[in-house]
Order: sequence, then structure tokens, then C-alpha cells
Amino acid sequence: MIRKMMFSYIVLFSIILYVHADFEVPDATLEVLRPKGFRVSIPDVEGIKLFAFHGKLNEEMNGREGGTFSRDITKAKNGRWTFYDPVTELKVGDTLYYWTYVDYYDGRNKLGYPKDDQVFQVTENHIVQGPGSPSRPRPTPTPTPTSKFTPTTEPSYTCEQSSTLYNGGIRTCKGQTIFSEDFNGLDYTKWTVERRFGERPDYEFVIYTNQPEVLKVADGNLIIKPTLSENIFGKNFVTSKREYDIGPRCTGKLGTNECVQFADGAVIKPPVASAQISTKNSFSFLYGKIEVKAKMPEGDWIYPELFLNPKNSEYGDYYSSGQIRIAFIPGNSVFSKVLYGGCILGASNGGRSHGMRSIRRVNGWSRTFNRYTVEWSDEKITLSVNDNIYGHISPPPGGFAALESSLKLEGCDRWNNSPELMAPFDKEMFITVGVGVGGFNFPDRTDGLKPWNNNEPLAQKNFNRAKDKWISTWSKRSTLEVQHIKVFAL
Repeated sequence: MIRKMMFSYIVLFSIILYVHADFEVPDATLEVLRPKGFRVSIPDVEGIKLFAFHGKLNEEMNGREGGTFSRDITKAKNGRWTFYDPVTELKVGDTLYYWTYVDYYDGRNKLGYPKDDQVFQVTENHIVQGPGSPSRPRPTPTPTPTSKFTPTTEPSYTCEQSSTLYNGGIRTCKGQTIFSEDFNGLDYTKWTVERRFGERPDYEFVIYTNQPEVLKVADGNLIIKPTLSENIFGKNFVTSKREYDIGPRCTGKLGTNECVQFADGAVIKPPVASAQISTKNSFSFLYGKIEVKAKMPEGDWIYPELFLNPKNSEYGDYYSSGQIRIAFIPGNSVFSKVLYGGCILGASNGGRSHGMRSIRRVNGWSRTFNRYTVEWSDEKITLSVNDNIYGHISPPPGGFAALESSLKLEGCDRWNNSPELMAPFDKEMFITVGVGVGGFNFPDRTDGLKPWNNNEPLAQKNFNRAKDKWISTWSKRSTLEVQHIKVFAL
């Protein structure tokens, strides 16, 4: 009898393990809408916490790339997890290549499950009447930025087309969420983890790595904490003449100082290890509103990297194609009362400062979470914190290129080739999140507070010589913590 009961328990336990280990992403249902749009959905199976769709039209996917259509759905509605595109017109005979992904919680662990190499060919049988079709009354508008669309429920508002574009030119509805990250885990289909040395244009004194000492997700927050590089790469890493080659996994330019460095006399390897992640391979957008809720790092010469960087650098490398800073706060106690945000127009002092705006707070910005927002349109960039607007940046007559001589800008002659006055901020940009230390983001000073000068060959070595001073200001609060990132269509 006992042996029989034990056998039953073993069988039952094996079945439970089998079910959990062999979870499969449900097959997707695709619907082609008329006059335009399409929906992709899966049933709301218990345990699913997130559904992601990535696809291309009439072009095969290159593995698990972001694709032309790329979005995470964070909430089911009416029993379905649904991706909805309101503007793409699919024709009979078109082929949609796609893959899907699900975060699934089995009661103990949350794991990611992809479903690769999916193909859908449009036929007349797949076409259903969509919102705004002349064959039925137009639905009553009840706009909401978080509305979801399902195969079983008619959308409850009329789409007003947005000026926002994303992932290569996809259009969407005004107010719609086009990117959402709550950091319940680190989704490697969404985020690229940088592995490289800090180099141009900021020359930060950092090697970016994916080690858990500097990068992790915990309690729903992304956490990046810089540390001494010798704590990770071993004693004498900084001064050893032995070459350190990140190898083929380097995310910088192979064969350059972004991937290979060694120490030799005045030159040393970076004294700090940190982390940086980006959506450069999965998500980019042109015009929109981005909100980042974060707590900033404290400690001398530490700074957050909350940037929008150019997707294709169509106007040239580095700052020739511009950068938008969502929030920048130096970690030094003497500087941390001032929040900066805005745009970088070039590597010169004028290019770095002209498009920046600031707001001061008596108690500083680093001890609490705050919502940092950039609204980027084809006319201006608006900066706010906790819904308090503190700055606008608009191009002058003739566009930002007209500032070439006054700001000593280099490479901005290409901006004149664009009909948009906002150039170089008229191209898609991706999200960058990280922590930097030192380098050109701190202007030179005459009061002796800063232990290096930006343009001297010994800059990194002099910074390292002052290690006892700056490392004494680092603590458990020397971390960037990010709760969420959201992007909305304008």
C-alpha cells in the first residue's frame, strides 16, 4: 500500500514538473482589419505575465531581431493578450514573418519562452471589419492611452494618427503606449547589454560589463552600481601591461580601443566597472514622450546615463547626430542639487551646454524616486520632472545648424541637408540606460576640486591617483535604480 502511494506521488510530481518544464507559448491568432490595421493575440493562460510580438511584413526575420513591429503587452483584456497595429494595411498575398515571447510564472520562477519562425499569409478568410470601416457605425470616441484591442471586442475609440514614428516608420494613434518596461526581469530580447570600454565622445573612465556586481534586477527595479574594476577583473587590472580583449562579444567597434586596451606608462585601463543597456537592436522612435522613474546615484564623479541616442547616426558619428538627455545629475554632493536635461549638439563646451536646461532643489535629487520626462516634437523638446516643466529647447531661425560658428560645432553642415529645423533631432533614437564615471561630462575647474583635466593624456591616470578621495564618497546609495520606462505617441 505504501509503495503504491509513493508511486502515485512520484507520478503526480513528475506530471507537475513535465507541465512546468514543457510550457509552450500558445499559437497566435492573427486578424487583418479593414480598412487598415491588424491584431495578433494569444489566450490568457494562467501564469502568463507578459506577451511580446515581433514581426516584419514580406521580409524574413533575422533570428530574434526586434523587427518592424515590436511591442510588449503587459496586461491581458477580455481573456486575450493582444498586439494591435491600427495603421498598417495588409493585402491578400502579403506574408507576415514573426516570433512571439511570453513571460510565464510557474508558481516559483518567472521564465521567458519564445516561439520562433512563425509565418502568416493573408487570405480573404482572415479579413474582418475594423474600427472606422464604412460598413458599420463609427465607434464613440473614448480615448485612453492604455486601451487594448482584442479579437472579440470592438475598440472603443477612433484612432487619431500620431506624428510619432517607431521602429523604422511605423505609425500609431495619439496617446498610445509604444514602449513599456517595468523591470520584472531583464528581457534580453528588448535590451542589449553593453560590453565595451568607455571612449569617444565622453571618454568616461569605465569598462561596461554584464557582471552581476554592477548589473541586476531586484524587487522590480533595474539596479546599476559602479565598482572598482579590480574588484571584478582582478588585482593590477588597471596598470597591467597585459592586453585585455573583450573579444567577439564586444558591443563597440571591433579592433578599436572600445574592445581592446592595455596599460603602458601614462595610459592605464579604466579604474571603474559599470553597466549600460540600450534598445538599439529592438526599439527606436521619432517624436514622442518618454518617462523614466528613477533614483539617481550618489558619489563623486558618478552620473546617470539616461539618454536617447541616434539609431543610424545619419548625420555622422558621436554627437554629430545629437543626443537627448532625459536627466543628468552629477553624484557629487556639491553638484547634486541641480538636475539637467536637454540636448547635446556637439562635443565642444558650447555644443554640450547650449541645449541643456536645469532646475535646482534644496534637498537634492538623489534620495528619492522621481519621474523624469522628455516630450520631443518636430518643433521643440520639453523637459519636466514630476510633471513640473523646467525647460524648452527650440531651434533658432535657420535650424540648429545656424549655431555652428558660435558654438564651435563640428560636422553639423549635414544638418542643412534636412528640411527640418529640428535636425539632427529629426531621426529615430533609441533608449540608453547606464552609469558613467568621470570623463568629459565634467567641465574643467580652477578650484582644484576635479582631479583631472579633460584634454590631458594623463586624465584617467590622475583620476585613479585620487581614488582614495572619491571612493570614500561611494556607498550603497551609489546606484542608479530605475522602476519604469514608458514611451507614448504624441
